[in-house]
Amino acid sequence: MDKGHTVKLFVGNLALETTQEELSAIFESYGQVVSCSVLRQFAFVHLQGEGAAERAIQELNGREFKGRNLVVEESRGRPLHSTKVFVGNLSSMCTTEDLRELFQTFGKVLECDKVKGYAFVHMENKEDALQAIEALHGTSFKGRPLSVELISKMLYISSLCLVPPGQASIGTCRKSGPGHNT
Repeated sequence: MDKGHTVKLFVGNLALETTQEELSAIFESYGQVVSCSVLRQFAFVHLQGEGAAERAIQELNGREFKGRNLVVEESRGRPLHSTKVFVGNLSSMCTTEDLRELFQTFGKVLECDKVKGYAFVHMENKEDALQAIEALHGTSFKGRPLSVELISKMLYISSLCLVPPGQASIGTCRKSGPGHNT
């Protein structure tokens, strides 16, 4: 896995109030934290040091932190032609597993990230993603009509600001409040 170089780790199932400082402090006992980015309920930690990533994964994966069991694993890069699909208007009854099952009928699902009311489904290839979009957009799932669209760079930026696609505009990043562009 690593031989003294930097390894990117995925850290999932974080409590919403988890800070970058708290997470960095946990990982510092395993190696040098080169960077740490917390994005809602998951994060990416770049860890450097001989065996650091292996030790962190072994000891932290499944460990309780702020009432939740952490998921710690080496971040897997997506294939070059993978495609990210936005799925909006989700029912509160919808789970990540439900979405994964729904999209797997169209092709291989690499990752499924659900946030309150919407999700991002990462599919292995664009053709499968386009088929899923065509078949699922506007259809009812768990009692709600789905909004399914191919994600663009602008929609991705909107998601980081926690603004659902179609509602993004300059100066309305909810992370900082009106008038703040981050």
